[in-house]
Amino acid sequence: MLNFLAVVVLTALIAPVLLFGRGIKRWQAGKRRLPGLLFSAGTSVLVYSFSLFWFVVPVDFAKGCGNEAIRWPRNANWFEQRVFPLTATCHWNSGRTYSFVPALVNPLIYACVAATLVCAVMVIRDKHRNGHTS
Repeated sequence: MLNFLAVVVLTALIAPVLLFGRGIKRWQAGKRRLPGLLFSAGTSVLVYSFSLFWFVVPVDFAKGCGNEAIRWPRNANWFEQRVFPLTATCHWNSGRTYSFVPALVNPLIYACVAATLVCAVMVIRDKHRNGHTS
């Protein structure tokens, strides 16, 4: 968990420097939109893959929620595991649940994907405008 938070903090500190290093005027002029697209796409892939391999893949029912669980949660009735949205959750018939994926992970992935889509639209719009004006 600490490594994941370190990646998030590092990304949050580096992104403004890379995207707005020389000011918002360059961003509005279209000079930083393609690097912004590449950076946001790379960040999206990095955050998703790190989250998937850190929180979802190593958990299985027997070791995470079942009889072989070393610590709580134990003896769950059923286990849910999905790759999108990232889910690894133990469920009991009493209604109690335990999720191995922190609540911050999926909104962070959605935010990264949204930033990538916004940058892609801006790059395509600029290419389209430049293609019709010349």
